[in-house]
Amino acid sequence: MASLILLLIFVHVIGSLSTVAPDEAQPLPCNSCCQGPAGIPGVPGSAGIPGSNGLPGRDGLRGEMGLKGEVGMPGPIGERGPPGPQGPAGERGYRGLQGVPGKVGPKGAHGHAGADGQPGADGQSGVDGQPGPAGPKGSQGDMPQIQKSAFSVFKTSSQTGNINDVLAFEYVETNIGSDFNIATDKFTCEFAGTYVFMFTVFSTRNNHDPGVQLVKDDAVITMTNTHEVDESSTNNLRSASNTAIVQLAVGNQMWLRFAYRNGETVHGGSNKYTSFSGFLLYAE
Repeated sequence: MASLILLLIFVHVIGSLSTVAPDEAQPLPCNSCCQGPAGIPGVPGSAGIPGSNGLPGRDGLRGEMGLKGEVGMPGPIGERGPPGPQGPAGERGYRGLQGVPGKVGPKGAHGHAGADGQPGADGQSGVDGQPGPAGPKGSQGDMPQIQKSAFSVFKTSSQTGNINDVLAFEYVETNIGSDFNIATDKFTCEFAGTYVFMFTVFSTRNNHDPGVQLVKDDAVITMTNTHEVDESSTNNLRSASNTAIVQLAVGNQMWLRFAYRNGETVHGGSNKYTSFSGFLLYAE
């Protein structure tokens, strides 16, 4: 390295000497009176040998930023890296479609019996079975006494009477409880309750249509009188009927009696046209 530097210095000195030598050979200028015009410049000399490279200069200023280059082609896919840490749970998604049912698994062990359920609705009645054999006869129980009262009486002969005379009956068909007295022709209440009374009266055309009243202890309940529906008929019989439902207390009496006029006749006979009946509907 030192030799190279010395060589470069030597070359530089030789170049300098070759440049200064011609000037030194010229004579000293004389006075202006003897100085002629300047001569024509000579032909330039040939270039000298290039000198050695100088020392490196300082770094220049930083240039301006160039334009952004185009995007290059994607590089090759690298190897798969290790899994990263598990991220936080995402929001719950929509429920998917029901999958295909899986195969039936093996039968499990028999479990404990559960609690009894509520009774179900009554089913349809089945067909009646055959009657079973009769059981032994039980002992007689205490039965309340059934209250019974009923009568039905008829006239078998005609009767002519005056106003308020009691209508008499000669034939007794029914007298349950013996509450009708055939001697007085009156019914006496033995059981308090509601009773039904019915009566039918017959007469002839010559009897002037007698009237008959149903009486409760001398108070008139209802009445009727015989009449002929068709006056042009040759039938000589006339009839009338009536019915009443009466509430009685123990001891009340019911009977039939004549009304309107004295001397009226009610027809009787073997056919028992005229009748008087009554019965207990229900006791209190």
